Amino acid sequence: MSFRARLTLAYLVLLMLALTAFGFGVYTYVDRRLHEEFANSVQSQGQALGRLLYSYEFAHDLHQNGQLGRKTPDQRPGTWMQILSGEVKDRHSWEIEAKSPNTDENSDVQLPRVTYNHVTMVPAAANDLHIPLAVYSEPFEAYETIPPSEKGQRGNLPNPDVRKDKPNAVFGEVTVARSLDSVESSLRLLRSILIGGGLAVLMVAVVIGSGLAAALLRPLARMRTTAQEIGEERDFTRRMPLEGNLHNPRDELARLSLTFNQMLSELERSHVDLQTTLDSQRRFVADASHELRTPLTAIRTNVEFLNRVPDARPEDRGAALDDVLTEMRRMESLVGDLLALARLEASGRSAPKGVFRLDHLVADIHRDALRHASDGVEVRLGPLPEVWVLGDRDDLRRALWNLADNALKYTPAGSVELGLSVHDGRAAVTVADTGIGIDSEHLDRLFDRFWRAPAVRGMAGSGLGLAIVNWVAELHGGSVSVRSRLGRGSVVTLELPATVRQGLARRLQRQVEQIGRLIPAGRS
Repeated sequence: MSFRARLTLAYLVLLMLALTAFGFGVYTYVDRRLHEEFANSVQSQGQALGRLLYSYEFAHDLHQNGQLGRKTPDQRPGTWMQILSGEVKDRHSWEIEAKSPNTDENSDVQLPRVTYNHVTMVPAAANDLHIPLAVYSEPFEAYETIPPSEKGQRGNLPNPDVRKDKPNAVFGEVTVARSLDSVESSLRLLRSILIGGGLAVLMVAVVIGSGLAAALLRPLARMRTTAQEIGEERDFTRRMPLEGNLHNPRDELARLSLTFNQMLSELERSHVDLQTTLDSQRRFVADASHELRTPLTAIRTNVEFLNRVPDARPEDRGAALDDVLTEMRRMESLVGDLLALARLEASGRSAPKGVFRLDHLVADIHRDALRHASDGVEVRLGPLPEVWVLGDRDDLRRALWNLADNALKYTPAGSVELGLSVHDGRAAVTVADTGIGIDSEHLDRLFDRFWRAPAVRGMAGSGLGLAIVNWVAELHGGSVSVRSRLGRGSVVTLELPATVRQGLARRLQRQVEQIGRLIPAGRS
């Protein structure tokens, strides 16, 4: 079953429950009111007849003649009257004195006896008429009164002659019964109207509910179509149509549209990053293959020469072996840089390993640079304030040495100076040289892998040094920048977050050691 059908069905169920409750309430109220009004009418007619029977003349006439006469209340169709009377109060001795209608077919009909002064509903099976009745009954007593003239005459008689006779009286009960067919007919009509009207309303609601469900689900259908097209075309630049009221934070459609678009933005960003990574990997593999092919070709050429000419001159053999050793060292350096860069990329944003003094590391790099500097290059060291940093000492050492090695390599004569400064909680390591410099149009590509300026492509190097420096800087929350002028030299600055407070550094060291104990050794 589709969601539209389920939504329409739920709407119809709720509507049916509401109509059922409404119809039950209306029917109950009308049923009670009709029966109350009907009972009041029967009771009023019975009480009116009872008031007539309190007249001794009327009651005595009925007792003598057995006829209601014309003095009875207006008798409606479907109404039966019955009067029982006697000269004593014993109810069981009373007999039927009069009934209405007094026909042959009603001669054997006797109205049921019920509780006095209360309308009782008698079912069809409990009466001689075999129809449901509303029955009302009340007792009456009628006494004969002495006329005033006779009272006066009796008052003038001597005392012995006065007779104190008990007055004549008639006792009995009046019963009025009325058929409930009219009430039941009205209730049947009401039931038919409620049921028929309810079914008609439900049929109309089916059509309206289906249309409303379709209108409500139309935005979802558009979103589904858009999502399907995005998935088929893999076009993550598209966005969902914004549905609903965007200014209402409680609008579910608006929130769903915005959430889908946020997800698409993240997918687009991830897709672009993945595509960039794949392109970088393909370029990296191609460049690495090209860089490795050159030393391998040189090694193979020299080895083939030595194998083909076993009796070559000693100087030729020495030159070939020197070339082989040089290319092997170059390939070793290239493989080392490749492994270092791959390890940095694989580590991602891992937690720094320890807290150490950056000024000591710069001093170590300065000592190594002194040993590797040529005779025409002066290596200087600027002021070294005490600076503590949080990071990987080996990675930072490799990055700083790459900067120093580049400065020594591209400064045939002149000076190389290492410096350290602290400003606003950031440490800046600078490596300045007076070497050949870099053209301004090439500065944007300095940190690309395997890229080398056209003027130095014949010199030793892998083209990965500055790429490693850039990765190390980013992993430590820092940055690297280059200022250079062609023929005047270059200044490379590596900035890192730092602190000059030794106590805080020691606390950071303890926290790092605690984190190191919590992280498994395989993931450090």
